[in-house]
Parts: sequence; C-alpha cells; structure tokens
Amino acid sequence: MAEFIEYITESLLGLNIDLTQAFISVFVLIISGLILKFLLFKNKIVKFVVEVPIEAKPGWNSGKILEKPHLKDAFNPGYITCYDPATGQLLDMIRAHTEDDVKEALKKARNAQQKWIKTTFSERKRVLKSLLNFIIDNQEEICLVSSRDTGKTLIDGKFGEVLTTCEKIRWTINHGEKALTTEYREASPILAYKSAKIEYHPLGVVAALVSWNYPFHNAFVPIISSLFVGNGILIKASEQVAWSMQYYSKIIKTCLMECGHDPEIVQFLCGFPECGEAIVRSGVDGITFIGSCQVGKQVMKAASDNLTPCILELGGKDCAIIRHDVNLSQALPIIMRGTFQNAGQNCVGLERILVHESLYDEFVDKAAEQIKKMKVGSILNDDNVVDVGAMTMSGQGERLQSLIQASVSEGAKLILGGHQYIHPKYPTAQYFEPTLLIDVTPDMTILKQELFAPIMIVMKFSTDEEAIEICNKSPYGLGNSVFSGDQSKGDWMSRRLRCGMVNINDFGATYLSNLPFGGVGISGFGRFGGVEGLRSLCLMKSVTTDRFPLFFKTSIPRVVDYPMHPNGSSFISHLVILLYVNSLMEKMKAVTGLIKDSLS
Repeated sequence: MAEFIEYITESLLGLNIDLTQAFISVFVLIISGLILKFLLFKNKIVKFVVEVPIEAKPGWNSGKILEKPHLKDAFNPGYITCYDPATGQLLDMIRAHTEDDVKEALKKARNAQQKWIKTTFSERKRVLKSLLNFIIDNQEEICLVSSRDTGKTLIDGKFGEVLTTCEKIRWTINHGEKALTTEYREASPILAYKSAKIEYHPLGVVAALVSWNYPFHNAFVPIISSLFVGNGILIKASEQVAWSMQYYSKIIKTCLMECGHDPEIVQFLCGFPECGEAIVRSGVDGITFIGSCQVGKQVMKAASDNLTPCILELGGKDCAIIRHDVNLSQALPIIMRGTFQNAGQNCVGLERILVHESLYDEFVDKAAEQIKKMKVGSILNDDNVVDVGAMTMSGQGERLQSLIQASVSEGAKLILGGHQYIHPKYPTAQYFEPTLLIDVTPDMTILKQELFAPIMIVMKFSTDEEAIEICNKSPYGLGNSVFSGDQSKGDWMSRRLRCGMVNINDFGATYLSNLPFGGVGISGFGRFGGVEGLRSLCLMKSVTTDRFPLFFKTSIPRVVDYPMHPNGSSFISHLVILLYVNSLMEKMKAVTGLIKDSLS
C-alpha cells in the first residue's frame, strides 16, 4: 500500500499537479461514488418470499365438503367459515374482526403514518417496484389463491387480479409523482403580485371497504394509491374472501418490511357488517366503498357522523350497444368476455346487450353457438379447461332462477341455461349455467337489479335514439360500450349516454387506461383511478404567497380601510370597471375615478 501511494505521489509530482488539489479531487470522486452506490442500493428492487398456503395447490382435496356452505356457523358466531365455492370444501375458520380490532388497527396505522409521511417518492417507488417484481414472479400463486377462495378460473385471475394490478403499479410509478406535484394557477389580475398554487397533502389514514370479486386486485389498488400519496390505510376485505387475505396481507407487509418500512402502515380487517360499520365510524380521514347500492347508502349514513368524505362505487347495469354497421366478428368475442369474465361477477360487466334489429337474429345465433361450448367447473380440481367458474356468494342460484323465470313469464325467451349447475364431483358447490336470455324489454323484472352472474341478456332496438333511451332508463350509470363501424357515430352516442365511462368498440378499456373510475345515479359518486383517483386521497390545499416579498405586499388603500370612507363604494365600482370592462375609454375613466376617490 505504501509503495502504491509513493508511486501515485511521484506520478503526480512528475505531472506538476498540485498535490492538495489532486487529493481533494480523488476524495470528492470517492465520496461521489459512495453516494451513487448508496442511491442505487436505496432504489434497488427488493426480492422477498411469501409462502403459499397448501390449500391453493391444484388438486388439493383434503378439506371437508360442507353440506350447506355458508360464511356463518351458528356454533362459532365469532368466526368466518372459509370455503371453496367451486368444490364446497372447508378451507379454514378465521376469527371475525370486531370494533376493538378496528380501534387497535387505526391506532397502529396512525403511528406508522407519522413515519411514512416523511418518506420520499423515490422510497415509495422502490416499494412499488419491489411489489411489482413479486407479482410478476408469483402471478400463478396469486391467481391460485384467488381461484381457491372465489371459484374463478385462472385466466379470469390473470386478467382481473394480475394484469390490472401490474398496470396500476406501472402507471403510479411513472405518473404518480407528477400528479401530486404542486400545481400553479393564474392569480387574479388584482393580485398579480401573488403566486397561486394547489398543494396535495396526504389525508392521514384512509379506509377502503372493497368487494370480493377480485380479492387481490381490489385490496391492492387502494393500497398502491394510498401508500404513494403518503397515507396509512385500513383495508376491510369482504368476509367472502377472508381466507385469501391472510396470504395477500403477508405480501404487502413483507414487502414494506424488507424495504425498511413499518408494515403497520397497512392494516387488513375481515369481519361481518359490524366490522365495516365500526371502520366507517372510527374517525378515518377518507372512505372508499365498493359494493351494493343498499350497503353504500348505509356507509354514507354512518360516515355522516364524522363528515368523512366518501367515494362510493355501487355497481352497474352496463350496456353494449351494437349498431347496424358493426363488425360482428370483432365485437362478439369482446362482448362474450365482457359478459362471462369472472362468471359475470364484475361491476362493469355487460348486463344488457342491445342489438340493432337488422343483426339481432345473427347475433343471437352466433352467441348461442359460443355459449353452448362453455364448460363450467373448478380449474383447480378438474382436468379439462374451464370457461366459467363458481359463484362466490352462496344463495345466488335461487335468486337468479327466480329472476329468469319472472322474465320468461313477462315475455322473454330462455335460449340456454337459466338454472343452477350441479357439479358431478362437488354437488354442494356454487355454480350457475352460462345463460342466454333474449327478447328482453326495458320494463322486465330482471333489468331492475344488478345480476353479477354469467347471464347474457339480449335486447332489440331500431334506432340509435331508442338504444340511448333504453340505456339511460336504468337508474345505474357506471359504464357502457358502443360498437360501430362509424367512429364519429360511436362518439356521438357516447356523449349522450348517462354514465361515468364509455368504451367505443371495446370493453373495460377505460380501466386499463388509468382513467377515473366511477359512475352516476345509484352507481355512486366520486372517482378512483388515474390522476383524479390519487388526488381524491389528498387534502387539496390552496395557497397564495407573495412573488416579490421584498417589494410588493398586500396593502389596504385608505379609502376602503376601517373606519369606512364615504368614497369606499365608488372606489370599488371603479376598480371593477378597470379590471373587467373591455373598453379602453371606460378603463381610463375608471382610473380617473380611482384617483379622485383616493384623494378626496
């Protein structure tokens, strides 16, 4: 080492370089390298492992088959009975969280949020990048767990659980910081010396009460947004998916912990309605609710006690309008996916297919041909490919059969399905046949509530105006689709549809495009997703400051200062004319008036 230093010294002397300056330069280089290495390490993706439950393995058959699967057990009222709706097998008995659990969770989240709020966007992006990497590497396992808990197929899981969540993270990493950057606005001409801006601050600790149809995605979307904003969050997952939440909660908590952050910033709660009500009344700083209109009204009432702001997404009765000039080969596969994805259990699922009379018979024939080929079953326990999985909630078969029978008695025609499907291996499982119901009219019973089922309802229309009228007649107003060979006509129709989202020649594209998600009418209000969704989790603070504080500050002219001057009213009138009247002559008169008012 001594010889090396001597060699360097002699070399520097030979170059006639100032030794002090040289060593300072070397020192600066070394420190810069260490800082760069620290920053690179700090933002490096963290890899972590979370063990997958044995029950999620394909072919698992060790669970007791329940005779009447139901979430509540009279002998264990404080526990949630978790079972696979595709087989009827018992998965676990999980303690339902109570009001005391909610209070403790909120306390932990608030404590953790005091530390989390101090993190930088760079640190938050590192968490999201590490989470994204885990999801990509473990997408199969994530979908297996979801399939076991909800009965969905793996392809439905890949679409709705993995693809959508990865896109949400990608967008947030790339665009979230810009969406939350202080935004400068134009100040009034009278305050030209002021700088006007909007700052986006975390609300604090928010709550998301989310639905069961996509347990991973529905839980992680509010987590991703809330963490990036700087909030803590309580996630109230539906009791329908309490089992999968045990695995999913470990994913985000392990991710946070391995990235060096307090995992208590995210709190998972699963319980019966009393648990949800306790969360809404707990004093959280914001609420997102995804569920039914009936429960949404209860959430709104409970939230009013603390005037807690709410975002309510309450389902839909979405239409697909198929005009006479459509390309059926392009449209039909999209409509099939929009109707039967996740066994029809989608808030933006296509529940009303409006077909122009010139294409009606052709559409019905082609749809029937496709639906006949669809296989129902459990992807984890059946050998063959499955198209339609189970109904997650118990008791839906009877409700759906009753609605279909009522519609048939009212004049509709049942072409295919319409009944519960009894699985040959799992007779207590919860399936419904892929169904095609045609000749439905707007006044029929089946159109008065959200189905959330693998049922294609086909209606006929003659003119664009009639289609728009039928579509808008529903009290729901979430999303709709217009299929047309004429782009301008599709745009024209979309502007006349009363809803929060419209897709031209597509289904669900607004969601994957990270646009604001939400509806009108009994579909709820408020938006999540995209820029607007991030900002809805913020305290939007309006701020003005002086542009040149050493030279210009607000001062009150004597004529309008207290005690009031007789010319005060005249002064303000002249000021209004000066600022807002376009006539140069009038402005000059106003200036003269202002001078007179000030001097008299």
